[in-house]
Amino acid sequence: MDSVDVLVMGRNTYETVLSFGQWQYGSKRVLVLTSRPIQIPAGLAGTVNSRSCSPTELFKELSESGVEQIYVDGGKTIQGFLDADLIDEIIITTVPVLIGAGVPLFGPLSKDKRLAHVETQSFDNGMVRSKYTVIK
Repeated sequence: MDSVDVLVMGRNTYETVLSFGQWQYGSKRVLVLTSRPIQIPAGLAGTVNSRSCSPTELFKELSESGVEQIYVDGGKTIQGFLDADLIDEIIITTVPVLIGAGVPLFGPLSKDKRLAHVETQSFDNGMVRSKYTVIK
């Protein structure tokens, strides 16, 4: 996370992270992509903002302001950035739990996305993290 300039997440991911109690991102700048107003706790007002625009518009705005590294989180938000060809690298962490409901990480896309495997790391707790670059 140290190399990331801005973290972009969807509303559902933001609300889920808020429910953890302790904010996980410290003073890292966070933009919540949502079409509806959100509540931002007073303690996060300096680092968390919301935007209602397309991934392409947000990417252009951030790039023009000097942002170089964006971390995208949340199923629908990731799908939107992927579909707009705005993601260069994907890190997928597999947790050994089958979830019965929720937003699929990879829902419908307008076209296939080819990936090149970079590395995979497994952990004693059963989690597996794989890193890929997106072939454009």
